[in-house]
Amino acid sequence: MKKSQSELPVFHETAHAELASALEMLAACKATESSNQAFGYFMHAKDEYNHAKSFFEILSNRAKRASIEEARDFRFKPPSLITKGYISKQGFLIETMKLKDFIAFVYTNELLAKSSFENILIMVGNSSEEGKIISSIMADELRHHGMAKKFFLNHYPALQPWQLRIYRMKETFNNRGRKIYDINLKFLDKLLTPLYKAMAYVAGTMAKKLNLNEFKREGKNLMNISSNSIL
Repeated sequence: MKKSQSELPVFHETAHAELASALEMLAACKATESSNQAFGYFMHAKDEYNHAKSFFEILSNRAKRASIEEARDFRFKPPSLITKGYISKQGFLIETMKLKDFIAFVYTNELLAKSSFENILIMVGNSSEEGKIISSIMADELRHHGMAKKFFLNHYPALQPWQLRIYRMKETFNNRGRKIYDINLKFLDKLLTPLYKAMAYVAGTMAKKLNLNEFKREGKNLMNISSNSIL
């Protein structure tokens, strides 16, 4: 049971990240005027959708080993893509970034994703069926990284390697920031939920003491009702 407590969040978050990537690439596909770019973005989006599906399936299989209460915490909710910070409220990246920054984002994040999957591969085991799936996903991520790098160097040949390292450092920081945000959100949920329940209990107790007969207006002269009445 303890092992599932550490595994489920990993697969849950990774599935969210992959689904968000699929949506971002699909938005890019619709935004570009180049047919070649549109095709590349579409195929990238398709890969990411398949990755998300695989991780949700792994999550589902692993959740069966956990308690019902624990598994319930890892159900997928579409709004969580925004609340967890994987999709911005301000719009898709292709809408809020310059093309150079967007390609650099893809370039760095695909490599960061591949590094994360290496840790997941160790978790599930190289020779397991899940390990084979993860290895295939890692190959896709490296291919995406290579395609982004090729586009980047063709269109921005003057960009120096140290500038690409800055992009990577920035995205590494942002990824850690999203994790901290999610941890704080869960902490506040645990902290405030008892308070909300206590307030609801107090409100319910007070409501039970109300004299509901005052709401019966039939046959009553409203002018004769006490000024202290809740009516």
